[in-house]
Amino acid sequence: MASLLNQLRGLTTVDCDTLDAHVARIYGPFADCTSNQAIVVAEITRVDTNGKLIYQTLIDEIIPIAHWMFGNQTDATVEELASELLAVGLALRFMPHLNGFIHIQTNPKWCYSTEKTVKNAERIVAHLKHLSPDFDTSRVCIKIPATWEGLQACRELERRHSIATLATMVFSMEQVALAVDAGCRYVAPYVNELRVHFDATYRDVHKDRTALFCGAAQRYCDEVASSASAAEAAHGSLNLQTHTQVMAASLTSVEEVMRLAGAVKHITVSPPLLTELEATPAAGWPSAGTVGAAAAITGLRANGDAVRLRGLIGDESQWRLAFTRAGAGESERKLGQAIGIFCDMQDQIERWVRRWDLTGKKYASG
Repeated sequence: MASLLNQLRGLTTVDCDTLDAHVARIYGPFADCTSNQAIVVAEITRVDTNGKLIYQTLIDEIIPIAHWMFGNQTDATVEELASELLAVGLALRFMPHLNGFIHIQTNPKWCYSTEKTVKNAERIVAHLKHLSPDFDTSRVCIKIPATWEGLQACRELERRHSIATLATMVFSMEQVALAVDAGCRYVAPYVNELRVHFDATYRDVHKDRTALFCGAAQRYCDEVASSASAAEAAHGSLNLQTHTQVMAASLTSVEEVMRLAGAVKHITVSPPLLTELEATPAAGWPSAGTVGAAAAITGLRANGDAVRLRGLIGDESQWRLAFTRAGAGESERKLGQAIGIFCDMQDQIERWVRRWDLTGKKYASG
């Protein structure tokens, strides 16, 4: 009997929101795999039934490389280099289960610096080649927080360095419009604000509205691509490069996932939700009538919003003001919250690296 996961795959590309390759072996293969600092923390601290670190061998390999690299550059600390290398090392172990991109997030502490974010992205790509010389770097997509500076970094990476990017922590159409103009391959709207994954008592009361926002974001991306294709065809210069796609993220229930089925091009799904989707038969599912409900959005108001958004793209001060006002300030609050949480996760990785006894190649607990 077909499961909800089977049904979902028939409507939308399903990506995996973890770096645990065991999950991919059970439910894969997947198109893409997404990661972030919280996922890296979860993986490098996982232990087996004997209390031993599962990725002991990887860690023993990575920490000395970070120390070696530190002596050959001045842009990052040992801890920052190690955090990047750990994410890359985990990602490489996931690649056999993918047919698309591996997504690696930049250091959130640099999300308000275009220059540092670009350097961080370039370094991540270089790490992939260092650890796996035969790796095809066209299969890495760099996740970058959707601040003004972050989206300018996306623009530079896509257009000058041919590095694929995903604009993450997206909560407003202002962010979507700037990401599309920057040439991002993906935008990742969060259905739930990030806090829900770290505070069991917290609920995002706006998540139903945000699901509809995901559908509106996909429609905006499609309309921009359609207009661009028509213009290019009229001038005999059709560009077949893939346009920006929406990858819905930060989901907490099967119902949320299925509402987005068919409404967006991609959905990245956590292991617990993959397990529940696979275990739930599609036939007779009580909420079957809500499948794809997020596609019900009718588009931007009489194209007025589209015109307004295009007018903001080249004006930093007006874009910042519009983003601050979006959702009565909720979009900016949620972005700030997400950045803060991921900075906390980055701090955890760096503290963890500092406690590592390099000489003995063992973790100094406590």
